[in-house]
Amino acid sequence: MTPRRRFTGEESAGLLYGLGAFGIWSVTPFYFDAIERLRVDEIVAHRFIWCLIFMLIVLSIGRQWTDVGRAVRNPRVLITLFLTAVLISVNWGTFIFSVLSDQLLASSLGYFLSPLVNVFLGFAVLRERLSPGQQVAVALAAIGVTIQIVAFGQVPWIALTVAFSFGTYGLLRKTVDAGASAGLFVECSLITPFAVVGLLWLEWQGVGAFGRHGVGFDGLIIFSGVVTGLPLLLFTAAARRVRLATIGLMQYIAPSTYLVMALTVFPQPFGIAEVVTFAFIWAALIIYTAEIWRTRVV
Repeated sequence: MTPRRRFTGEESAGLLYGLGAFGIWSVTPFYFDAIERLRVDEIVAHRFIWCLIFMLIVLSIGRQWTDVGRAVRNPRVLITLFLTAVLISVNWGTFIFSVLSDQLLASSLGYFLSPLVNVFLGFAVLRERLSPGQQVAVALAAIGVTIQIVAFGQVPWIALTVAFSFGTYGLLRKTVDAGASAGLFVECSLITPFAVVGLLWLEWQGVGAFGRHGVGFDGLIIFSGVVTGLPLLLFTAAARRVRLATIGLMQYIAPSTYLVMALTVFPQPFGIAEVVTFAFIWAALIIYTAEIWRTRVV
């Protein structure tokens, strides 16, 4: 029998950070629905800009500018953080698109897949050993995705993009030599110039939303800095303190909430193909969770 172990103080803190991150992400569909007048790319651009400002405040209060200086002086860290910034922008854009196009169910599926993507990436990149139970879980998830492809004649691109972009982001942020706050600030700094140019172009085209719908709406847009920055800070802090498998386990929180929303608040079709697909994914997650519980490797 595999010996069990207790959490360390760092791991316990990581669990709390992770729960906070996924708790906030669980309610973000309401926020994006409130600012649906914006285009998807416009929302993503605003998120980077206002998150950068939010992080300026966080870093100044925490006096963490030394960490930022250390990160920007390392070319390898800069390249990695640019890649993570691109990955998270793809993840944001895909998720927001799913909310605004009434396809939240697809994002729910994607985030249910993310823990199993983490297991796969942990095996493929970090050389973490896959137990027989984890191998079965990944195989069942693959069957579930295949059912979607056969049933609808197309790849479930929203679900797969959400799952792999977020899974890869978590992997890279776990391994890059940059703290949560410093890393997020650098990520935003690298993308913000592109975001500013994009927003200026939208304003020049006369389709930009900022400043056109009242102070209250502009306030909601500015609040995207907190909506973006706070859970990412919590997530990256968690990812550096606990195993990748643990991050995957906590990812059940948000997609479970999205599924409930997709069936109630934002009603969407849930036919036989969806039922069978989710059944395979949930069976995979049950096996995966049982394996973690059995070995206590969280």
